[in-house]
Amino acid sequence: MSAVTTADGLGRLDEAAAAAGIVMERDVALSGLTTLRVGGPADRLAIAETVDQLVALLRMAAEADVPAFVLGKGSDIVVADAGMRGLVIRARADAVEIDGTELHAEAGASMAALAKRCARDGLAGFDWGISIPGSLGGAIWANAGAHGGEMADVVRTVDVFDARSGERRTLEHDACAFAYRDSRFKHGREVILGGVLQLERGEPGAIAELVDGHQQHRRATQPLADQNAGSVFRNPLGDHAGRLIEEAGLKGHRIGSARVSDLHANFIVTVRGDARGADVRALGDFVRAVVSERFGVDLRYEIEFVGAWPEEAP
Repeated sequence: MSAVTTADGLGRLDEAAAAAGIVMERDVALSGLTTLRVGGPADRLAIAETVDQLVALLRMAAEADVPAFVLGKGSDIVVADAGMRGLVIRARADAVEIDGTELHAEAGASMAALAKRCARDGLAGFDWGISIPGSLGGAIWANAGAHGGEMADVVRTVDVFDARSGERRTLEHDACAFAYRDSRFKHGREVILGGVLQLERGEPGAIAELVDGHQQHRRATQPLADQNAGSVFRNPLGDHAGRLIEEAGLKGHRIGSARVSDLHANFIVTVRGDARGADVRALGDFVRAVVSERFGVDLRYEIEFVGAWPEEAP
């Protein structure tokens, strides 16, 4: 999309937003909205408090020929220092309803909050969700997992907005093409609006103990006090990315404002107040090169590089 086309589209978007009474902020720094605290400005930023608002904004962007990106809790992503072109929509739609052993939740619902809600209401099978730092929409998109569980184990249906057709529809589990840290949603233009999780009845106290145990393990093994985006690399088959990085002697290695965590080698942390996305990417690429040379293993990124990067991340 050319600069002229983008400018024209943004003008149409501004006009449509004004007519609909929607607040559209300009040139908003995204660093404060991501867990790594990196990222330049978004051309436009809007907040969707409900699913209907989210769909309305997506349709508005499509009609104006402006690219749209939905931002949840800001984990698992590295935003380019040059920012993001088009419209960034903060998804705050987080309504939750429990019907028997089914949990219905909107895309912006916090995974940790959902895990605690399940424990309180005696729904088993989602205790591991406490260790996923993002939102339900992002977790489904990435087929996130922890402690032996993953979204593919519990998702029954997913509600989506199809940016190509402008329609909303519901997909059954088998249509989601879940794989290790992957799903169909990573490869198309469908935006996740929410979903239904199929769980089981359990004893609230026992589930709460599992949740507490996962929390304690996470605090002891992950650099939660530091700015990070979660696990940087996917685990290779039969091995762990963190082990390989540590064996390569890269714990503590630093490039600019980014450093490999001393606590867990599969985390990159950033310096407070001086964080740059380019440093995170340079360090990640360096780690990949060293591990490939030492062990012949090509690590694949789990984090996503989004925004106006000069080239696609591997």
